[in-house]
Amino acid sequence: MGLLALALKNLRRKPFRTCVLALAVAIAGGAVFSTSTIMWGVERSLQRGFSRFGADILVVPRGALVSMKSALLTGEPSAFYMKAALMNDIRSLAGVAKVSPQVFLTSAEGDHCIVGNAFLIGFDPATDFTVTPWLAQKLQRPLALDDAIVGGNNPYQVGERVYFYGKNFTVYGKLERTGIGLYDNAIFIPIEQAYQLAEASSRFTDVPPMGFSRGDVSAFLVQVSTTASASAVRFVLSRNPAVKVITAGNIVTSVRQNLAALFAGTLLLSIVLIVGNVLTISAVFSSIVNERRRELGLLRALGAKRKTIFRLFVSESGLLTVIGGLAGVLLGLILLRAYARTIGFHLESLNIPFLWPPWPHIGLIALASVLLSLLVGLMGAAYPASAGSRMEPYDAIRSGE
Repeated sequence: MGLLALALKNLRRKPFRTCVLALAVAIAGGAVFSTSTIMWGVERSLQRGFSRFGADILVVPRGALVSMKSALLTGEPSAFYMKAALMNDIRSLAGVAKVSPQVFLTSAEGDHCIVGNAFLIGFDPATDFTVTPWLAQKLQRPLALDDAIVGGNNPYQVGERVYFYGKNFTVYGKLERTGIGLYDNAIFIPIEQAYQLAEASSRFTDVPPMGFSRGDVSAFLVQVSTTASASAVRFVLSRNPAVKVITAGNIVTSVRQNLAALFAGTLLLSIVLIVGNVLTISAVFSSIVNERRRELGLLRALGAKRKTIFRLFVSESGLLTVIGGLAGVLLGLILLRAYARTIGFHLESLNIPFLWPPWPHIGLIALASVLLSLLVGLMGAAYPASAGSRMEPYDAIRSGE
């Protein structure tokens, strides 16, 4: 009989104790697995979204920092404005390669718009470097003035017609979902159309004024040349008291801080559970060694080596914790599936973008969780197994009677 078969037979001798230990390991493994999956999903969203963002720096009106971060991460409609004339000053700075303006507006409730409270963004096709390069689908023709580009979360499909403030637009293209709300939830229209919509809205008595006019913009997207320092350009821009400068690094740091606060309790609980499992397994296997003193003595008397006894207990613990780890992964998947919408909503409320990791990545996290469970079992059983292997046959048989 092999060691694993003998270890499995020994575990079956006390089914209740085995199940309780496996459940304890499963709870810890499930917590590690689910927390790691969510954190990896957030990191993936940030990396994927900002890799396609294209802009190194965003320039917004002073006082609009919080609103801009919210708009960027969750796609929440925002409205703040400054003069477009600043674009010339920014473009003239050393190290600036490209500058593109955007203006934010929100659709109105009622018959004038296909849907209310939609986040509309006017962009300049002539200078744009952050929207059109990332089209996943598009019509096979140049972008026209009455075209719109929709984010991946929008229900509209390429070729469909939408209307805002009585103006009809053709969905020219659709962006691939990135996890960054600004691109996933917004609807992009040429900036000239945004100004025309603002003028048209003023003619409707049941629509509140938009608050901006031709010549106003909400943000400048800046791309720094490859030979320049983004921090140096940012420093020069920040000297203007009328604007606030945002970089992708600022946003990533902010998200990670929110994420750390969100999962601090879960991470602490996971660590406590892991340490508790190591101590519990050590205590239980110390008891098992004492229960089997006579059995161990007989095995030694029949020629079993010390390393065989050691490997037997380690195999039992390893088998037990691997089963618990697999059960923990299954438990984690069930919890993630059951609370997917709740988790997503809570992350969104904290301005944290989230995309589920691909299944191969989830598989790697599951494997790491199972290996961690195995490590917990090996650490917990190491001392009792060592103590059991050092017993002298005669003393073990006599003390076990």
